[in-house]
Amino acid sequence: MRRLFVSDLDGTLLNSDAQVSDETARILNSEIERGLNFTISTARTPTTALKIVDKLNLRIPVMMMNGVLIYDMTSKKYIKKEAMDSSVIMVLLGLIKVKGLNCFLYGLENEQFVAYYDSVESTSLNYFRNERIMKYDKKFTEVEDLSLVAGRDIIYCMLREPKEKLEGLYRELSVVKGVKADFYPDVYSDDYYMLEIYSDQASKKEAVDYLRKIGRFESVTSFGDNLNDKALAEASDYFYAVSNAQKEIKLMASAVIPSNDEDGVARFIEQMMLAGERS
Repeated sequence: MRRLFVSDLDGTLLNSDAQVSDETARILNSEIERGLNFTISTARTPTTALKIVDKLNLRIPVMMMNGVLIYDMTSKKYIKKEAMDSSVIMVLLGLIKVKGLNCFLYGLENEQFVAYYDSVESTSLNYFRNERIMKYDKKFTEVEDLSLVAGRDIIYCMLREPKEKLEGLYRELSVVKGVKADFYPDVYSDDYYMLEIYSDQASKKEAVDYLRKIGRFESVTSFGDNLNDKALAEASDYFYAVSNAQKEIKLMASAVIPSNDEDGVARFIEQMMLAGERS
């Protein structure tokens, strides 16, 4: 049987330091050499995700930004993307402004990933931006007003604030046509939630279905920890939650495996591969 293994990154494959541990890299690279079909599905942008997984010898296309982008590791090109209509972007920006919130808009220009902002009044977004610049050399472009870039192939809108500041906006998004939204705790901070908005034509489920089709995979086994992994679970034949996962995600899982700080995903895959060789 041709099987695909898919892992979320933050809180799942990555340890608490947001890194792929040497042990996880060793196990996965060894299994990939033996024929393991493995890839990642993450909410992260290409700028950070590709640097984080650099020590993995990935050969299967990777899914980023909750399935909005699929990037081919061999050709180094995006093979699938879902942008939002400019009119939808304007509606989103209006709602965000009325709520007194700030956001980042992400887009692709000539196949280059770009991140736009028009204000860093938000303490949490300012911290997020500075951390990405220092840690991953991520580039952010300041514009006078985000409405000026609404027509530039925008693929994603991201907010990061305390839960109570975003709940109202999240509820209102349910009636905005053309978008989906993921609202979940930031795994690296108990004080903040992430609100990510993107085309209703994209999700981790759609991305997995796409890879299943082009790779002719008969079965998909995936791993996750947070609320934005629900679509990943729904797209998979088997889904496993790490022990540090959100309670709701554990309830969706076939089983709970050791945590992200115990190399749970890599060790579980290694055991499955060994069991397959013996059977």
